[in-house]
Amino acid sequence: MGHWGWLIAIYLFLGGLGAGSYLSSFAAEKGFLGKSTNLHRVGYYVSGPIVAIGALLLVGDLGQGLKKPWLIINMFLNFSSVMTWGIYIVSAFILVAFIKAYLVWKKKTISNALSYVGAILAFSTAAYTGLLLAVLQGVPFWNSYVMPILFVVSALSTGLSLTALLAHFFEKHQAHQIRVSQVHLWLLSAELVVLAAFFGLIYSGSQGTVAKISANLLLTGSLSLPFWLLLIIVGLVGPLVFYVQQSRSHANNAPLLSSDMREHAQQVAGGSTKEQSILLLSDGAVIVGGLTLRCLIVFAALPVWNGLLI
Repeated sequence: MGHWGWLIAIYLFLGGLGAGSYLSSFAAEKGFLGKSTNLHRVGYYVSGPIVAIGALLLVGDLGQGLKKPWLIINMFLNFSSVMTWGIYIVSAFILVAFIKAYLVWKKKTISNALSYVGAILAFSTAAYTGLLLAVLQGVPFWNSYVMPILFVVSALSTGLSLTALLAHFFEKHQAHQIRVSQVHLWLLSAELVVLAAFFGLIYSGSQGTVAKISANLLLTGSLSLPFWLLLIIVGLVGPLVFYVQQSRSHANNAPLLSSDMREHAQQVAGGSTKEQSILLLSDGAVIVGGLTLRCLIVFAALPVWNGLLI
């Protein structure tokens, strides 16, 4: 098996990012991110185009987009392949996401069924990006049930960060619900736990020696600098510390406020220039961490054949 490169890593990132953006606006629309959040539209606008760009990168990387376009038909017909399942899921999601974005932009009445179908397809798209790697038995580092879980959590985290980042610049209503920071906190904490479980599974020996070699490349080897600096410190721990501080600050002040004052405080949390700047940097850092995660997972993977490193 050939070594997958940059285009595949970016495709995996964009697939999760677009799916997570849709789910972020869906959550905001349903009131899960606060009563007056401004995240209920922009995620819908960007989700379809982001996943579509990723899909084009995948086709280009496979060499079929330019050299033999007719071979793409075969990708739709191999129903025993996870990639074929993914093509249908991703194609359906892109279609639904574009329809949803158009209806939101035109302020048309939107059925709940369409929104929920889009959410299910978005979640499936995020899971598929991890499942695509997990089913490859020739790469022990990827061949783990933890991989789809890790990619789904990362997709939700990066999607929420992108949606919040874009809403800050393009939505007239400027409100930062403390609920959004709390969800960020939960997602980043979950991602650290899943990442630790991923490495714990590898070092337990269940994935074999080659998987340990791949893990060593990240923890202590040639890829350790981007792993610890860009993924762990910049992408996870740094933003996590900020969201913990925000949550503690709100928890300390909340008992002193009436219900009306508390709601207002939630809306303007992070309203100072300094806090807004840190908030935007944190969102950007989470996105950088998500991209770094996919790149490192792809680049650290070592394939085997009959148990031998190749």
